[in-house]
Amino acid sequence: MPDYDAIYQDARKQLQRRLTQWRLLHSISVSDIAALMANVYDVDVNQARIAGLLHDWDKNYSDAELLKRAKRFDIKLPENPLETAALLHAQTGAHAVAQKYPELPRSVIQAIERHTSAAPDMSNLDMIIYVADMIEPLRSQSSLQPLRSIAGHVPLEELFVKCFQATMEHLIRRHRFIHPDSLMVWNNYLAKERKERTQKTVK
Repeated sequence: MPDYDAIYQDARKQLQRRLTQWRLLHSISVSDIAALMANVYDVDVNQARIAGLLHDWDKNYSDAELLKRAKRFDIKLPENPLETAALLHAQTGAHAVAQKYPELPRSVIQAIERHTSAAPDMSNLDMIIYVADMIEPLRSQSSLQPLRSIAGHVPLEELFVKCFQATMEHLIRRHRFIHPDSLMVWNNYLAKERKERTQKTVK
């Protein structure tokens, strides 16, 4: 089993050099919220805590640098890579973290990898990191308060879908490009909801 405390302490020192002060504090805050959520939703607290801390490992790279790192790690890019380059920090960061801390389980690396555009088959840990990144208290947007208020009080998948929907709505309002993976995730959960409603109607 990995020595999560040792990795956490080393990672904080590494992040002090890799990130801005605000981004470091954000990462620590995501780690704290992820650990709290993991305790509520019966997910490994150590994995949530370390994934939350490490999720923005590559965040301070420029778009051009992220594209170079994506090629280095042989990451498949969408048709419009420049439009979604900023999101690449999740994937490049996951690869870099896996190299830096090879003792970490795949579940932690995956949660880091999926914290921006998500995936159709999100694990509970994946969802916790995605949500914690969004609702941690250093983010000041008032629109996040309703999401914070239901965290821990509704099923985890329901909470994740509501957070994901808020992200999609935000991107549309700002006239931003939506990553193809995110569209696939949204359609997947809509199809799942409709199937569940149909099954309830049949019963």
